[in-house]
Amino acid sequence: MKTLKYYITVFLVGVLLFSCEVDYFSDPNSPEVAPTYGIMNRVQKQFMNDTRDVWFSGRQMLLWVQYWNQVNYTEEDRFQYRETVNKAAWDDIYYNAQDLIDIIQLNTDEETKGDMAQFGPNENQISAARIMLVFVYLHGLELWGDIPYYSYGSDNASFQANSLKTEGVDMPAYATQEDIYADMLNELDQAQQNIDTSSKMIDGDNFFGGDATQWKKFANSLRLRIANRIKDVYPAAQGHIDGAISAGVMESNADNAGVTFEANAVNGAPMYQGFVVEARKDFAPSGQFVELLQGKRGPFGLEDPRLDIYVDDNSNGDKVGVPLTQSNDVVAAFEWESQPGAAILAPDYTEYYMEYAEVCFILSEVNDWDQDWYEKGVRASMEKWGVASADIDAYIDNLPAASEENVMTQKYIALYMQPMEAWSEYRRTGYPNTLVRPNEPYDYTWPTADGEMTETYEFIPIGGLTDLPGRNKYPLNEGSINEANVKAAASSIGGDSQETKLWWAN
Repeated sequence: MKTLKYYITVFLVGVLLFSCEVDYFSDPNSPEVAPTYGIMNRVQKQFMNDTRDVWFSGRQMLLWVQYWNQVNYTEEDRFQYRETVNKAAWDDIYYNAQDLIDIIQLNTDEETKGDMAQFGPNENQISAARIMLVFVYLHGLELWGDIPYYSYGSDNASFQANSLKTEGVDMPAYATQEDIYADMLNELDQAQQNIDTSSKMIDGDNFFGGDATQWKKFANSLRLRIANRIKDVYPAAQGHIDGAISAGVMESNADNAGVTFEANAVNGAPMYQGFVVEARKDFAPSGQFVELLQGKRGPFGLEDPRLDIYVDDNSNGDKVGVPLTQSNDVVAAFEWESQPGAAILAPDYTEYYMEYAEVCFILSEVNDWDQDWYEKGVRASMEKWGVASADIDAYIDNLPAASEENVMTQKYIALYMQPMEAWSEYRRTGYPNTLVRPNEPYDYTWPTADGEMTETYEFIPIGGLTDLPGRNKYPLNEGSINEANVKAAASSIGGDSQETKLWWAN
């Protein structure tokens, strides 16, 4: 048997800080042969560190969907993202994707697949990598639109990302959204069909401890999410919706796909690292989100029992969010804001890729806004957060009936701390309609030690946007190193602008 040199890949700080371009083909720090259990373990955690930190999530996505607002500077609330964050998001996708492709290659190469089989059946490991690749590429697809893309199961000539340099592909083409979404659905279907549920999936699995049945449910649930997203523009999506449900989606919170971090300063969760270890308290829950949970804004008129979990008390014992405005001076002088709840900032917080509550809300939607699935989604979300059963029952008993607005607004509440998915669903449906819209004055009232205060604010975005951004612009670095393909992609999607809508967006 060939002797293998095993060690887990890491990203060197110097590479991220000083590299001038993305290598779509290989991670310069990858070992000659790495154990697949170590690669999977690293990617599952690292992708959450990359996308749920105080930079991409804190300074962009949580602000854009108005879960949080900045407490000192309003520029990022107003859709002016940092180019360094945009480039880092791009790099993170292709570095993590390459590691997942390495898992596939190690389980297909005749020289290594026998050794790798000790960490799980080769086909199961390949399926796990294919499922994860869909999730990773979906993040980029819904952030920029057309992107370079890799597929294990397709021979589409435009799928050139992470190709080997020996294939002669130096600068990959950008595949269209239509082609990528269709392939993702096929990848997930093929992957779930190939899973042997009588064996373990893969060692090092942070999601399910190697449980192959739960991986199968995750694949079908993600397939359901994607098919539901594009069903209005892609007729074949309905077959995937039906197929995913038939093959088996998540059935309880026990099936949630998440990574639980460690209760220490070194390996703690991303927001714990930012708020506690780095002592950065640049954000707080937004006024509009706090009002939604209090029942003062939106369709429910009920105080949500998740309020005490999502939002901490301020120094006066009140729940107060930060107003959304164009003035740095106003937010800097605002001194009543609450911080995110202790559970949100815990070192051993669980970052979720997907959860059962989301599946319930999708099943409500595809069944004509079904009441039972709507209530199951609310209950699943509250149970995940540890809300008492009596409080859940009381809330659901008084909840307005299922409708598009009500289901999608509850879905938004349940997706707290998963802002990319909330943003995608807003772009698809326009819900929740509780968000402060650009250029519309609004009144905000909050309690103080001396009573109440009311102020009128106006949210004026940077760049003239009249709604939430439709996408990020392509990283500037891409325009330098892959200019022809970036220009072709920009033309294909209707312009490299934040106002450009994705293929499926309303």
